[in-house]
Amino acid sequence: MQLQAKYVALALLSKRPMTGYEIKKNFEGPISFFFEGSYGSVYPTLKNLEKEGCIEKRTIIQEDRPNKNEYSITEAGRAVLAQYYEQPVEEDNVRSDVCMRLFFGGKMDEGEMLDWIGQSRKQHEAKLSILQGMHDQYHQQMPKHQLLSLTIGIRYHQAKIDALLECAAMLNHHEEEK
Repeated sequence: MQLQAKYVALALLSKRPMTGYEIKKNFEGPISFFFEGSYGSVYPTLKNLEKEGCIEKRTIIQEDRPNKNEYSITEAGRAVLAQYYEQPVEEDNVRSDVCMRLFFGGKMDEGEMLDWIGQSRKQHEAKLSILQGMHDQYHQQMPKHQLLSLTIGIRYHQAKIDALLECAAMLNHHEEEK
């Protein structure tokens, strides 16, 4: 059972009822570090979950704005989420543009490869900075389960940075030997 938008939506709704917009903001927020959900997947996911009886939609009438829909999880949705939690943890999939480029980049010069490595390192440093900032600001009041996830994220990006620095050093050393 792979991590899908439906399980993320159900997990979010298990905490409290939300609008589609609020779910979308969560997809783009902290969980974006470990789940790649797009804006375009939110509403089709909600429609399917409603059809499956996992969530209920309530329309909230607003005076000066368009009406909005708020979604809440049903008992059937809680059962589906519980079933997801009971499944073995899926193996992480690594999708890496820099790894793909390096793997197939045998005809590229080492300067180009160093540039790719540098770009990737900067991306991971930016994400690490955000996660470290979240840790520094919230770790005292953060629930343990969220702190565990944040710790993995911090270590993941630090390890990627370390590996990229090691690869850059390997390329620089190889260049010096020429």
